[in-house]
Amino acid sequence: MPKDMDTHHEVLRNQGLLRNARREVVDLAGKFVKIAQVKEGDYLCIQGDAQSPLIFLIEGQLRLSTYSEDGSEIPVGVVAPLETAGEVSILNRVPVCANVAASKDSTVALLDRAHARQLLDDPDVARALNRQMAQRYMGLVTDRGSQSLPRAGARVSAVIEAAVGERESVELPNQSTIAAMAKVSRETVSRVISSLEKAGVIKREGKAILVRDRIALHQLASG
Repeated sequence: MPKDMDTHHEVLRNQGLLRNARREVVDLAGKFVKIAQVKEGDYLCIQGDAQSPLIFLIEGQLRLSTYSEDGSEIPVGVVAPLETAGEVSILNRVPVCANVAASKDSTVALLDRAHARQLLDDPDVARALNRQMAQRYMGLVTDRGSQSLPRAGARVSAVIEAAVGERESVELPNQSTIAAMAKVSRETVSRVISSLEKAGVIKREGKAILVRDRIALHQLASG
């Protein structure tokens, strides 16, 4: 196997969609992916793009956003390392439904639509995608519910809970993104995160947070 293909195999093997896939499936994807470095603020695809690729996030963080009726860009979610973006539009053969941009300097692997559809048809990959979609659905429900919560602290906690999902530790979106999703100020986000840390609900580990009391976080997020 050529050196670059071997490198691609090792990179892709760790991705959530491919962790349980057969080696030949990962190798086939590795033949066609393009590894790219993107700077904070760079867009990987724009809402409505009919040729948007399947995006594997290797390092960094991506921001998902859509447009309001007045043209404002509204953050709707984040993509963490080892997760993917763009799979739903590829499966449905429709233009991508959200903007995907780097919220910090990131490394991605891009797979064109034709080979992405072939990959997503594999049974092992399809099962992994089903699990991923179920987790995103639960996160969406939590996030939508948080928008109706009366207290700003509850809304921020709900956004954090949705971002964490089932992971023990995660690098949160930046405070501007959390503020936009919770419809509060950045100052409020900062105060809530500090309060959660002082209460022992979360613990900062560099740029990431560790959830120490998941039950308490859920109770706070529920208002």
